[in-house]
Amino acid sequence: MKTLMYLFVMAILLIAGCAQDETLFETPDNLELKKAKVPIPMKADLVAVPDMESDPILISGLDPNNPDNYLLSRMIISGTGSHIGRVNAKKSYYEFKSIEFILENGLPFTNQTGIGLMVGANGDSFEFTWWVKQSLLNGDYIGGMEITPESGTGKFKGSSGSGDIVGGWNQDRTGVWFKIVGYLIYK
Repeated sequence: MKTLMYLFVMAILLIAGCAQDETLFETPDNLELKKAKVPIPMKADLVAVPDMESDPILISGLDPNNPDNYLLSRMIISGTGSHIGRVNAKKSYYEFKSIEFILENGLPFTNQTGIGLMVGANGDSFEFTWWVKQSLLNGDYIGGMEITPESGTGKFKGSSGSGDIVGGWNQDRTGVWFKIVGYLIYK
């Protein structure tokens, strides 16, 4: 009788252990974990180079008659990030909306703002706004970014979030590198 009871208990444990709990598996119809309403960490290591076909933008506060006081208004983004994977450099970019020259304690900086679009290799994407303060002596900069709510597609649908940005010129000054550390929130 003890053996029969033991086998019965083991069978129940085996059946209970093999049952699928649908809240543990993310499918297109079941996004319970994705929609957890808690911040989900995100990181990205990125590089941007000027889009040679974009229009120039004046660095405000500098002489508009000097062609050296203009930058191309759009940068093409590549790299990798958590949740987005490999960034699609053919579709990802950021664009300057304003660049302002400032002197701070006698040192030259620019304050920059803009918008952008980040697209993963699978086509999932989100739009964002960004702002940075960049040293004109060494190219280093700090700033932030915010995902535009309701702009996401695919796995970013319904997401919002923000991140801190650090970066600088690459060695040959043909572009910039930057890192984003932040979070995503799903509504």
